[in-house]
Amino acid sequence: MVRSMTGFGIGTLTEGGWRAEATIRTLNHRYLSVHVRTLRDRPQLQMRLEEAVKQAFHRGEIDVWIAIDRQEDAMEPCHFDRKVVGDNLTELRHIASELSLPSPPTLGDLIQVGAFQEASTLAEDLWPVVEPALQMAIEAACAARAKEGTLLAQELEGILEELTLLLIKVKERLPEVIEKLRTRLQERVAALNVEVEPNRLEMEVVLLAERFDVREEVTRLEAHLSRAKALLETDGAIGKRLNFLSQELLREVNTLGAKSRDLDINSLVIDMKMAIERFKEQVQNVE
Repeated sequence: MVRSMTGFGIGTLTEGGWRAEATIRTLNHRYLSVHVRTLRDRPQLQMRLEEAVKQAFHRGEIDVWIAIDRQEDAMEPCHFDRKVVGDNLTELRHIASELSLPSPPTLGDLIQVGAFQEASTLAEDLWPVVEPALQMAIEAACAARAKEGTLLAQELEGILEELTLLLIKVKERLPEVIEKLRTRLQERVAALNVEVEPNRLEMEVVLLAERFDVREEVTRLEAHLSRAKALLETDGAIGKRLNFLSQELLREVNTLGAKSRDLDINSLVIDMKMAIERFKEQVQNVE
């Protein structure tokens, strides 16, 4: 199955007093590049998200946004981080003792130095609500990539069929090209008004035919086209292999055009090059 590298998906879940919304956008990229654009204040949760996304995609630039909110109806009295408060109190007491202050630190002093900070929620507590929302977004993005991939496959199959038909025309033209070489050689011999043995003339025709023979290129083109069609029927990430085949197709067509001295074949070569360029352009979107 052909999959595109562009897609979009959103997933939301409310559970345990928390609401998580995951958004995923995927774009074309030579390799797999994952960016979690949020949660920089929660590095452990960010790492778990990156690992989960890497398991779901093979190729492309994957951007992820996560929004986590506490539900109003589930709000509880604020719980402060007692360790932070205790550390600040100890430090204030040391300072008061060193400066021989007349009174110990008060609650107001602790408030002024910002000792009362809300206790942070651990990544383990948020993962049960974040992970399902992320999976929903992943599934939606993958479905969008698969849908666009179906259209890509149709386009690629059409181009491969066009190349196959052009190659058939080249093969049909080859016998006539050899006959034209024989005719031209005979005309040159006649113009020189010299006597040439038939066997010798035929040998010269064979040598010319070998010099401009493109059957090897045609055979390799047939093999590359067959391989590309087979890849479109397989599952998994096939974009890099299709891109490599597109380069091989263009190389063989260029060689074919360089060796051919027939105007009709050269015209077909131009059409093949244009088709391969379209193929290469579409392949850049394949995962």
